[in-house]
Amino acid sequence: MIKKLTAFFLFNFLFLLLFTGAAYAARAYPNPWIPDSRTERNVHGTYAEGIKFDGLSNAGGTIFIYNATGELVRKVTWSAGHTNTSWDGKNDRSEYVASGVYIWVIKDGGTSSGKIVVIR
Repeated sequence: MIKKLTAFFLFNFLFLLLFTGAAYAARAYPNPWIPDSRTERNVHGTYAEGIKFDGLSNAGGTIFIYNATGELVRKVTWSAGHTNTSWDGKNDRSEYVASGVYIWVIKDGGTSSGKIVVIR
């Protein structure tokens, strides 16, 4: 168990160390994402809205979403001229992802990254 936790934290540390330094302030929200949690005004998100990303580069690019073990879960792209997009919380097989921590990496000429928590 200790080895798994150490590997998890080492992976996250290296990811954030390697993929930071973008000139813009991209963010993902709501965080945590608890779709259709039935809270007041669904402040934790809905399935229909997904996880929103804003503050993106106007040039367009790709968001790579990885699970805690480093496996690519999904690629989300956005077009030039837009500064926001969303992820529907699904993997490449159109299945909703499990609860957990996910790491997003934005590539658009620069690189930015962060974490999002999914609670289902």
